[in-house]
Amino acid sequence: MMYSRYGGEHEVDRPFRLLVRAARYGRPLLGATVWALLLTVLATLARLAVPLIMRSGIDGGVMAGDVRVILLATGVYLGVLVAQYFTQRFSVYQVAAVGERYLRDLRVRLFRHMMSLDIAFFTRSKVGVLVSRMTSDVEALTAFVDQGAISVITSGLMVVGVTIAMFLIDTTLAWTVLALLPALVAVSVVFRKYANRAYEAIREQIGRVLGTLQEGISGVRVVQAYTQERRQAIEFGRVNQKYFEANLQAAKAIASYFPSVDFIATVGTGLVLLVGARRVLTGELSFGSLVAFLLYLGYFFDPIVQLSNVYNLLQAALAALSKLFGILDTEPDLAEAPEPVHLPDGACGEVAFENVTFGYDPDLPVLHDVNLRLRCGERLAIVGETGAGKSTVAKLAIRFYDPTKGRITLDGVDLRDLDYEELRRSIAMVPQEGFLFAGSLRDNLAFARPGIDDETLWRICETVGIASWVRSLPERLDTDVRERGSRLSSGERQLVALARALVADPAVIVLDEATSNLDPETEGIVEAALDHLLKDRTAIVIAHRLRTAERADRVIVIDGGRIVEEGSHEELLKVGGAYAHLNDVWKQGVGTQ
Repeated sequence: MMYSRYGGEHEVDRPFRLLVRAARYGRPLLGATVWALLLTVLATLARLAVPLIMRSGIDGGVMAGDVRVILLATGVYLGVLVAQYFTQRFSVYQVAAVGERYLRDLRVRLFRHMMSLDIAFFTRSKVGVLVSRMTSDVEALTAFVDQGAISVITSGLMVVGVTIAMFLIDTTLAWTVLALLPALVAVSVVFRKYANRAYEAIREQIGRVLGTLQEGISGVRVVQAYTQERRQAIEFGRVNQKYFEANLQAAKAIASYFPSVDFIATVGTGLVLLVGARRVLTGELSFGSLVAFLLYLGYFFDPIVQLSNVYNLLQAALAALSKLFGILDTEPDLAEAPEPVHLPDGACGEVAFENVTFGYDPDLPVLHDVNLRLRCGERLAIVGETGAGKSTVAKLAIRFYDPTKGRITLDGVDLRDLDYEELRRSIAMVPQEGFLFAGSLRDNLAFARPGIDDETLWRICETVGIASWVRSLPERLDTDVRERGSRLSSGERQLVALARALVADPAVIVLDEATSNLDPETEGIVEAALDHLLKDRTAIVIAHRLRTAERADRVIVIDGGRIVEEGSHEELLKVGGAYAHLNDVWKQGVGTQ
């Protein structure tokens, strides 16, 4: 028996339209689907034939005393059983295979689409929710594919086939059985109502259990530091008790439903025996037909129970499809131009902000009328208080967002008109924390150019100054950096990120506070690597620490989303304005370290 706990509280709008759309996604699997359905039909027909074979053996063999008919019926019966075994075996496998292939393709389609969405989508979406779409919701679909799909198909076919067979054997007995159907439907509806309520409570409570568990494990140092182990255990026990009580409610619903179904089936068997026996005695019905009908009666109730069991699985699958299709229907805010433009010959990385105004909420701008032009190969440092808009400039420069007003150009071409792949090749960004993917160091260094050879990689490592460090690693370039680069220190991760940017060989580099999370010694090493990376490249450098600003060709100070000062490091210090104040604050902070 299957009792689903995946049932979703998500309201499914127009489930039939949802199923039609899901079927369209499965068109490449049409041939395999038809084959799976054919096998299922053959397996169902083989099972439906068993009672009819037994009727022939009883009426034509046992009742007539004809051994030949008995032997023939036995042989046919065994042959049908063998056919049923193989068709059912292949049917179950084929249905599961079609379902798993469908889910495989859906996961790839979903992930590919998510990777094509812009940063704004990920900013307004919770990472946990997106991961849940790829895990919990796909798991709900998997549960239906593995447990429910074959049950729905076989049970549906069986109910229809058995109903037809019962009417063919004896109409009176068939109507006698169908008279019990309203009671069975009523019991099933009540069960679904209480089961849905119970499973909804289970889903809510399991979320609280997992949340409490995750919080306790993540904060175990604080718990132990203040000797609050007992308090945390009591809190977890309280939440776990509610989860236990929710499971008991589901158990009560199950304990009431299935005995009720068995009772109705037993009543049906009694009525068939009563009515059928009288018809056998009056000669209106053969004994073999009565036996066959009783067998079909068992076939009739079992599929209905199975369909009730997978009801929640089906509802959860529909809810999951609805949420997954919601992501697939999300269009990126940043769209490539219908006729993208390429950079002109001799492009060297000249960047210009022309009257740029931008707000993450269009009604609340964080940048106001920014005008800025970077010459080819110029290094520009952007400084300002926290929240002034520095990182926003970086995000606009790499086109993570489009300006609300004005435009940003690269070598005279509006970023919105520029070929998207050419834009990504021309501008690279090194964020505050160098993110590394699980895998080898080579894979991370060559992320932007997968086909790069080792000789070039080693030359770049020499340029950045990490070659000796890489040689000291256990497996050199093949060293596994582990998830998020956890095997490396923050400084090492940042150096790898800088080398990765150099491998990409862009014309423009955007450094968003690339040294802000490093200690002074590591910062010095990274700064030396930056000098190699930024050589002959246009660079936009954003940092709280002003050591980088001292090396810049030009410095701008942003305050309240506006450029308030502009000049070289020495010029701005002489002015004695906002930059000089930031410099004094920074030096005081360095002096106290």
